[in-house]
Amino acid sequence: MATIRRSIRSSTPSTPTTMKLAILSTLLATASAFAPGQQGPSITALAATRAVSKAAPKKEAAAPKKAAAAPKKAAAVKKPAAQAPPGLVGALPPVGFFDPAGFAAKASPEELSRYREVEIMHGRFAQLAVLGFIIPEKCAYDGSFGDDFLAPTGRALEVFNTDPLWLGLTLAVISALETVRLIETEPGTRTDAKIESLGWRPKTESEYINYQVRELQQGRLAMLAFAGEVAQELVNDKPLLVNLQDSGFVSW
Repeated sequence: MATIRRSIRSSTPSTPTTMKLAILSTLLATASAFAPGQQGPSITALAATRAVSKAAPKKEAAAPKKAAAAPKKAAAVKKPAAQAPPGLVGALPPVGFFDPAGFAAKASPEELSRYREVEIMHGRFAQLAVLGFIIPEKCAYDGSFGDDFLAPTGRALEVFNTDPLWLGLTLAVISALETVRLIETEPGTRTDAKIESLGWRPKTESEYINYQVRELQQGRLAMLAFAGEVAQELVNDKPLLVNLQDSGFVSW
């Protein structure tokens, strides 16, 4: 019996060694479970070289197509300069015919004529609006209409608070006159101010075109000036005359 026991003990591995082998095999199995799998069949270096050599001519053949497509993109980016329609004045250097939004290119001749009429009328109203800022503020500065006129700031915008009724009546009269003008006139003749019979129209056509250009330029400048007047008074809450005095342009 002792001999049998000794032979069994000598043939059976020890428990610590068995546990170590079991733990090691478990760790290896776990690590292989989280290892990334191989995507597709393996390619040898020779096979990869053959694949690249076969695909290279295709890429070289596709290159001329891209080069041929490049001039088309460059041609699409370049836009021709806008040209003034015949008979339309107002295209002056250095800007030339200023139409960045392409309204003239998309508009019909009738629509383009209407745009020009609207521009002229806006310019005329803007010239009156510029004077409508300066003259009342000068009257308030001199006290011509009492201390309550445009009080307390003396700005032309103060009329919305001090005399809203008169402001509403003024806008109503202007709207009525504009409505009458639109009813009694036809498109293409709505800029006629009925003052040519006074003898102000030049005798030659070239001089008359110069007068039209001057009116357009003055109207455009007046639109910018009116926007500047409103912005200036909203920024520092001072009348225009005070701003001009502070800047040294005028002295009263």
